[in-house]
Amino acid sequence: MNTLYLSTTSPYTRILLMIAKSEQVDLALNFVMPWENPTELTTINSFSQVPALVLQTGETITETPLIIQAIAPQLYVKHAHDLPQMAKAFGILAQGVRAFSLQRFALEGQDAHPLVDRSIKLLKDTLPKLPILSANAPSLADKVLLCALIWIGIRLPQVFETLSDANQQAVYEFHQSPLMQKLNADSLESKPSKVSDIMIE
Repeated sequence: MNTLYLSTTSPYTRILLMIAKSEQVDLALNFVMPWENPTELTTINSFSQVPALVLQTGETITETPLIIQAIAPQLYVKHAHDLPQMAKAFGILAQGVRAFSLQRFALEGQDAHPLVDRSIKLLKDTLPKLPILSANAPSLADKVLLCALIWIGIRLPQVFETLSDANQQAVYEFHQSPLMQKLNADSLESKPSKVSDIMIE
């Protein structure tokens, strides 16, 4: 069985677990704290980043879009027309993670890194222009985007509030779905050992 290294708070964790669970792809799960550079993670990924997928061959794949290709290649064929929207979702996450990480690890008394303001501005320009989303949309890209926006709402609420009211409601409803409730940080603290151990009521 392939093994996914992940953390409970990573938005990329939620995206991959959502896909694995929805597509009935079982993976062994190994929860780690990437910021602590644990040996078990740096041994398979010298950048100490999650998610990281270790194949049964011992080879490692990083970067969420590539892991999706590895665990559920049919999705990129089935949802090829959704790739622009998916790219937008990963772009939003990249800017959000950059801003949050630079803020979190700034030294006390140090001025904010200029990339924080840049990323915040780009996000505030982007979110109001998103198309109307639905919590029940069948589109993979929309589900990935909704996952990204859940994280934005938790970590960068001042950005999240620039979403239209309709899209804020769609994010809320998607977040309340049985699957996403099982994939929130608190639920993942139980650290299931396999995707199949995540039980949806």
